[in-house]
Amino acid sequence: MMPDSSARAQWRSWIAENLSRGVSPERLLSPLCEAGWTPAEARSEVEAAALHPAVRHVCSETHARREWESLLGARASLYRQGAEGRGGLEVERRRNLSPDEFFERYYFRNEPVIVEGLMADWPALSKWSPEWLAERFGGEPVEVMAGREADADPDFNAELRRSFMPLRELVARVRAGRTNDVYLVARNSLLKRDAFRPLLEDLRAPKGYVQPDIRVDDSVHVWFGPAGTLSNLHHDHLSVLFCQVFGRKRFWLAPSWELPWLYNDRGLYSAVDILAPDLGRFPHFQRAALHSCVVGPGDALLIPVGWWHAVQALEVSLSVTFVCFDLPVHTTQWRDYWIGPRPEGMK
Repeated sequence: MMPDSSARAQWRSWIAENLSRGVSPERLLSPLCEAGWTPAEARSEVEAAALHPAVRHVCSETHARREWESLLGARASLYRQGAEGRGGLEVERRRNLSPDEFFERYYFRNEPVIVEGLMADWPALSKWSPEWLAERFGGEPVEVMAGREADADPDFNAELRRSFMPLRELVARVRAGRTNDVYLVARNSLLKRDAFRPLLEDLRAPKGYVQPDIRVDDSVHVWFGPAGTLSNLHHDHLSVLFCQVFGRKRFWLAPSWELPWLYNDRGLYSAVDILAPDLGRFPHFQRAALHSCVVGPGDALLIPVGWWHAVQALEVSLSVTFVCFDLPVHTTQWRDYWIGPRPEGMK
């Protein structure tokens, strides 16, 4: 039976997508006939789609895209061989790393590194705890991302997850046990609130690493949540210095040039579940050079721009991130950082 008008529209979209990805027109005929098209109708639809200006333009770009994917594949292969020669894919740890070497060896080469001792002069390391926050700011309302457990895609749908509660209540939920249901993240802009600006007095801009004036809006952010919070595989649009104050977090990281194997389905996000990768659906993911590390109190991790990463809190966790590096030029960025949530009801 011939598909109805709604189904025909969906099939036409399917035809256009496959043609734009380089699938041969002949390969599309059999599925269309199985769906109810006659052979003549199927061929007519495919030929019409192939002549559409948008499809023709995308098809003209297919060769260039394959060239780029081949180049990235060669780069990824060389990187993996080098990493294996160095003994594996653990993130390098350094102590007494000078700012000059930090930038030349890691930042400009787009390589991660954990810098130990960079936060030794921070009052926050000995002062901050969930209990201290509750005592000092307990009555203050804070914005959080809540209801995450009921959302299959809480990070992508972050704008729909915004909620307010007193900090005292957040601390109680954080201390109640392992969960991914509630999380105070950078997007909640805690340090823009006048009531929480005193927290900046407990931080220090790592000298030579980041811009010294950390009171500039959006130069530093706070993350606070229970054990079990998970930010699934994504990349940021700029480099981040991730500083761990309280508790431990596990990171998985993959280089920016591993893009073809990471199933970037929309925006900054991968479709792969880092905790249970479905290699049946995402077979190329096993090609990715996946680093792993754990950061604890006092560790500062450079997440280079474009590097894919997932983060899980192993314990109740407080973290601080910087994005304004001490460079004469603006921080290098890659891609738009946010495309907004999907319309409600769309899956």
